[in-house]
Amino acid sequence: MPYPIVFFFYRIAYYIVRFLFLFYYRISFEGKENVPKGTAVIFASNHRSYLDPVLVAMASPHPFNYIAKEPLFKNPIFGCFIRFMGAFPTSDSKKPSYDMLTEATKRLEKKRHLTIFPEGTRHTDGKVGRGKSGVCVLAARSGKPVVPVGLIFDSNNLHFKSRICVRIGKPLYAADYGLNANSTPHQMHAMRNDIMDAIRKMVEEDPPFPIMHDVPKKRTSIEIAQEQRRAAIQQNKLKKIQNHTNTANTDTTTVAGTEE
Repeated sequence: MPYPIVFFFYRIAYYIVRFLFLFYYRISFEGKENVPKGTAVIFASNHRSYLDPVLVAMASPHPFNYIAKEPLFKNPIFGCFIRFMGAFPTSDSKKPSYDMLTEATKRLEKKRHLTIFPEGTRHTDGKVGRGKSGVCVLAARSGKPVVPVGLIFDSNNLHFKSRICVRIGKPLYAADYGLNANSTPHQMHAMRNDIMDAIRKMVEEDPPFPIMHDVPKKRTSIEIAQEQRRAAIQQNKLKKIQNHTNTANTDTTTVAGTEE
């Protein structure tokens, strides 16, 4: 479909969705002036919910693209809709030669913004996880700036009139880190760390409103696995302490019996 037509319908959908979101939630924006003008931008955001692509896109009416998991495209109607709205899959089982990073770079070259979530999965507890280097690869390949975005919710469970703040940080450029298309992931660590540190500071420091640290009703499978792992580690620690205590008691009893 010709780009002017896509842009026209995108703008219509953008303002409709924006109206609905602003009606249902109390959304504020900080740092819009940090978005570079006249170029496509890579928005690197923390990942809180399925609403995140829309929340990031609300920072600018310019058409956005974003990466979505392949299963979301299996439904023909929904898959067609999200493609129209700028989504493209992480992989394509029907096209073995398909490469997500190449597709993302092509879209950036067409001056379309791209939203990416470096954590790779949602974190429903409001914390920022460890990022991956994919965002740096895109920045190095395309030469486009990376703008950190922090999504802050007043509760781990969104509801009517929940407060949401979209914070936009200052852009980072791959060239400033000496990176290019041939750079290795190891060479990208410094830029990746700076991106994630910027996101973490916006999210976890100086919140714009009081935050209720309630338990998320819906957690990701990764979060559940992490919680089970922590529980298992804690249980093993308790067992070791108990075994150590039992051994010490046994030694004390033995010494007492010898003395008698």
